[in-house]
Amino acid sequence: MFHTADPKEIKEGKLTDIYFVRTMQVLKAKRVDKWVKAEFIAKRFPEDYGWGVLAGIEEASHLLKDLNVTVRAMKEGTLFRAYEPVMEIEGMYTEFGLFETSLLGLLCQASGVATKAARCKKAAVTGG
Repeated sequence: MFHTADPKEIKEGKLTDIYFVRTMQVLKAKRVDKWVKAEFIAKRFPEDYGWGVLAGIEEASHLLKDLNVTVRAMKEGTLFRAYEPVMEIEGMYTEFGLFETSLLGLLCQASGVATKAARCKKAAVTGG
C-alpha cells in the first residue's frame, strides 16, 4: 500500500525522527499519556504558490487504520491554502506520535507531485 518506503518499517515506527522516539521513551517511563489533537498544515508553498493539491490521504489512512484514533481529512485532490488543516488526528499521543514523520512524508511527497502536475497542466492550458 505504501509507495515510498518499506511498509513494515513504517508500521513499526522505524522511519521517524529520533526526537519522536525519545519523546515516546520519556512519556512511557513517566507513565504520561494525553489526549491530543494534531493538525497537519503547510506553512508555505515553493515559488510563492498560493495553493496546493492534497494527495497521499489514501496512504495516510492505511497507516492509521488500525489505531485507536479519530481522523478528519480533506478529500484527495482538494485544493488547500497555507495554514489550512488538511488532516486532523485525535487520540492518545502514544497511539500515533511515532508516525508523525511518516505521515508528513506521505502527504508532502504526494501533494508536491499532485500540485506540480496541476500547475504544469494549468500552464499548458493558459500558456503561462
